[in-house]
Amino acid sequence: MTYGHPIRDEDLELFALGVLEEKESHEIQKHMSACPECTRRLAEARGRVALLSLASPEEIPPAAAKQRLLEGIRAEKSTQAEPSRGRETRRAARWWSTIWAPAAIGLVVISIFLWYGNRQLDNQLESIRQQIAADQKQIQHSQALVTMLAAQDTMTVKLEGTQNMPKAWGTVKYNPRMQMMCYSADLPEPPPNMVYQIWAVPEVGDPVNEGIFMPDAAGNGKMPMARVPSGMSCKWFCVTIEPEGGKPRPTGPKVLVGTL
Repeated sequence: MTYGHPIRDEDLELFALGVLEEKESHEIQKHMSACPECTRRLAEARGRVALLSLASPEEIPPAAAKQRLLEGIRAEKSTQAEPSRGRETRRAARWWSTIWAPAAIGLVVISIFLWYGNRQLDNQLESIRQQIAADQKQIQHSQALVTMLAAQDTMTVKLEGTQNMPKAWGTVKYNPRMQMMCYSADLPEPPPNMVYQIWAVPEVGDPVNEGIFMPDAAGNGKMPMARVPSGMSCKWFCVTIEPEGGKPRPTGPKVLVGTL
C-alpha cells in the first residue's frame, strides 16, 4: 500500500529494519527529505520494529537470509502490473500490519505485567520474612523471661517513690547468675519531651543504663527484659526522669529507688 506515494509500506518496514541495499535506501532517503507523509509512515514503521524487538528473543539469521529476502521483494515488484496479484499483495500487507503490531504490543504489556507481579510477590515475601523474624524474637524473649522468673535464685527488689514522686512504686526482678532483669512500675506520665530511665547501680562504679520506657494509659511502665553487664554485682536500682532518648549517665531527678 502506497497511499498515493511511490514508496510502499513493505519498503518502509525493510528500510526501518536496515536490510535494503544502498541504492534503494538512498532513493527512500531522498524522497523523505521532501515528503512529510512518508516521513511519518517511516516513524510508525520504526516504532513497530522497536516493539517487535522488545517482545522477541534475539536470534541471528542465516547468512543468505537477507539475500533471499531481497530477491523475493524484487520478484514481487516485477509483478505489480498484474491487478489480481497486486490486490493479493496489498491484502497480505494489510493483514501483516494489522496482526503483528498489536501482537508485539500485547507481548510487551504481558511482560511488564509479569515483571510487576513478580516485584509485588517479592515485596510480600520480604514482609512475611520480617514478620516471622519479629515473631521469633518475641518468642525467644518470652521464653527467656519465663525461665528467669521461674528460677529459684531470681530476686525481687521493691522500688519505692522518692520525695519527687512519693506515690510511685515499682518492682525489679533480678537474677545475678543469669545476668538478667525485668521491670514494672506504677508511674504517671512524665513531663513533655521526657522519658523514664532505669539504672542498675553496682557496688563500685557508675550506674549502668538498663533502658528507657513510658507508662501505659493505666500508669504501668513495662520494659523488655534487660541484660546486666557480665561480672557486675548490682547494689541497688533507681529510675530517673531524662530527656527523650535517654542519657549515658543519670542527670534528672530520681523517682524510684530500691536496694538489694
